[in-house]
Amino acid sequence: MTQIPDCTPVIVGAAQFTERLEDANYRALSPVAITAEAARLAIADSGLSHLAAHIDTLMAVRTFEDSAPVLAFPFGRSNNFPRSVCARLAIEPENCVWGTSGGDSPQRLLAEACEAIAAGHSQAVLLCGGEAMSTGKHLVKTGASVDWAETVDGSVDDRGVSDEIITSNEINNGFISPMFFYALMENARRAEQGASPEQWAKRMAELFAPLSTVAAANPLSAFDQTGFSAEQILQIEVGNRWVTHPYTQRLIARDQVNQSASVVVVSTKLADQAGIPQNRRIYLHGYASAGERPVSLRSQLGQATSAGLALEAALKLADKTASDMDLIDIYSCFPIAVSNAIEAIGIAADDPRGLTVTGGLPFFGGPGNNYSMHALAELVHRLRDAPGKFGLLAANGGFMSKHAAGVYSAEPRAFVSGRDDLLAEQMERQPQMKVVECAQGEGIIESYTVVCGRDGGPVQALIAGRLASGERFLAHSDKGDAVTAQAMSDCDPMGRNVQVQPADRGNVFRLA
Repeated sequence: MTQIPDCTPVIVGAAQFTERLEDANYRALSPVAITAEAARLAIADSGLSHLAAHIDTLMAVRTFEDSAPVLAFPFGRSNNFPRSVCARLAIEPENCVWGTSGGDSPQRLLAEACEAIAAGHSQAVLLCGGEAMSTGKHLVKTGASVDWAETVDGSVDDRGVSDEIITSNEINNGFISPMFFYALMENARRAEQGASPEQWAKRMAELFAPLSTVAAANPLSAFDQTGFSAEQILQIEVGNRWVTHPYTQRLIARDQVNQSASVVVVSTKLADQAGIPQNRRIYLHGYASAGERPVSLRSQLGQATSAGLALEAALKLADKTASDMDLIDIYSCFPIAVSNAIEAIGIAADDPRGLTVTGGLPFFGGPGNNYSMHALAELVHRLRDAPGKFGLLAANGGFMSKHAAGVYSAEPRAFVSGRDDLLAEQMERQPQMKVVECAQGEGIIESYTVVCGRDGGPVQALIAGRLASGERFLAHSDKGDAVTAQAMSDCDPMGRNVQVQPADRGNVFRLA
């Protein structure tokens, strides 16, 4: 076997934890407690109970309620999430990192941990994250009173909330939810590929149906289900209403879950000293990350170039191609997040290898920013049993705003550092669309979505349009204008003429 340098990082522990409301031993764990549960299991998975004493760094993925105040539950929360997890594990690492928001965080933090170990700055890193959104909503609904507030001392590298993925103009025009952005991009992608709404709906359902089959066989899935056919994914019924066109509930991530996941990365030297068997070690062969401009500033609304760049760079660093991958997990919050990534690297929608190892965010569960930690933990366990095989992880944050990719294998390999600065330069050279914030006059619809109410009926329409000058604008229908929202639900409005004018907030449009 090739001699591996002592500073080479290796993943030696990985675990996932799921708590369901209907479980016989349901404990209503807080976000900190459920995260600590997976972390404890990951340390145990290494096979060495004393490994915890060597952990010098803990990296925690930011929860949803710590990412957006509107998502906070009325039960309080920790002022220092990473140190609260440490307290439950009875460890005192020198360094604690509280990651920024975004579903790309697990892969980015893993890469950062590996770089620190390779540089000799660290010897053992525990990465963890979790959500208790299902429990939080259940407690609110039942009127229960609990206290999740914690005040913990200790240094922490708090990286705050990512604030570069959305513009004030987007917010002013009603783009206040991820599903609104993704629906806008999804419809744009459909138009770019010349498909009708019906044809595209079929494609989306056929893309996601196999994911639900994987989730149905996964005992760690947040939901008890038997899987859905493509027809069932599109069938409007109780539990699958329209959310925002073109999405039914079964086409979007379900974040009302209680799930956590964790991995442990150590230096080869420590692994050797601790006696961790070679067949328990997983290596990061390649990795990369890249970011996008805010959605409305992208030259093509239906594409995020950074996904392909990150995936290609990670594969190149690993000296592999997409066809060399045996296991694949593509972040699947919405169909376009999957299609955008796989088309960029030549993977077919019906690839026999499958596109997920967990079951995906709509079916396995979408635990906030931490989903890809679950995919990583699953890859670790599967690759241990498959020497010589490789796994590809694609993580996505924001509104296809940030992408991170990793290539993993039990095949030993010395660590090779990536160059994300080169990808940043490539993205900086991408053309930027000029957006008129106060739009007046005639325009056409470039893309759109129709927001639906709790009954599934159309409530409001949001559009990206083009003026005669070619400049882009954003606009919304009047809140009381149910006619426009209904009309845009009944037929494909792409390319239709509109009249637009400034409003109190953003711009308002009417179909011409």
